[in-house]
Amino acid sequence: MRKTLFILIMLFAVLSLFAAFNPEYSDYLFYTLEDFDADSSYLDKAYESAKDDSERSQILWRQSRNSLSQGDLLDESDKDGRFAMYEESEKYAKASLEAKENPDAYHWLSSALGRWGQTKGVLESLSRADEMRSYELEAIDGMGYDHTDAWYVLGVLYNQLPGWPISFGNDNWAISYMRRSLDTQIPGRGLFLTLYQELSNQLYDRNWDKGKREKEIDKMKSSYDKSDVLSEKMKYYEGAEGSSRIPFYSSVPLSDMSDRQEAAMLLMYADAVFKTKADPLPSEIEKHEEIVARLAEIT
Repeated sequence: MRKTLFILIMLFAVLSLFAAFNPEYSDYLFYTLEDFDADSSYLDKAYESAKDDSERSQILWRQSRNSLSQGDLLDESDKDGRFAMYEESEKYAKASLEAKENPDAYHWLSSALGRWGQTKGVLESLSRADEMRSYELEAIDGMGYDHTDAWYVLGVLYNQLPGWPISFGNDNWAISYMRRSLDTQIPGRGLFLTLYQELSNQLYDRNWDKGKREKEIDKMKSSYDKSDVLSEKMKYYEGAEGSSRIPFYSSVPLSDMSDRQEAAMLLMYADAVFKTKADPLPSEIEKHEEIVARLAEIT
């Protein structure tokens, strides 16, 4: 495994010498190795020889995701450091959009604002929630961005915000968005353990029994079928196939389990997914420890 990894690294390194910008190499550094510093250095060099605005735009939004991820690695007590990195992420995303409009830049701009708000506090999070949502919806509805990361952001946003009349939070829409996020995972970009954990937590908190789940999920199907706007349609994704739907991590339909039973099932599946990886990343090991602890707590 390590020999294969070394060969892949060398291959990507050689390829990068012959191309001004290799997005696959950048994504490899970011997702497979989680070496954000190396990716940032590579992108800096690639930017110097970028051939056009389209390529510059692709480089800049990738720098945005690096800055955000580097900010996440800082200690939570280092608010000034985190704030600076999230502001840098925001600037890179805006620069990407100035070079050429693209959905990834809108997504990372939204994410940077979210992290900025979380660092500043509850009131700041509330004040920027509409702006965050508008950027994700521009990507989703304006540019067809049916992407796991975008749905995850909306799922967290709708779950954490208070509902009407204070804000637009809605627990059921949050769960639908999170289900869509799980179903649009991109192969080769990690284990997505956070998605399973987040959906599990949301289901546990909603706490519908089997009977209510069957009734409410079947009601959602008509709203899902009627909507032509992607973001509106996915508010009801939980009911896309009715309560008879069998999720990919289950052997029984949604109607045959309660919210809390599914919450536990999601964590057990995430645990099994983690164990399939021979050399998990440090972030995956840390997330797995959280999942195992939470599973013990709720079962």
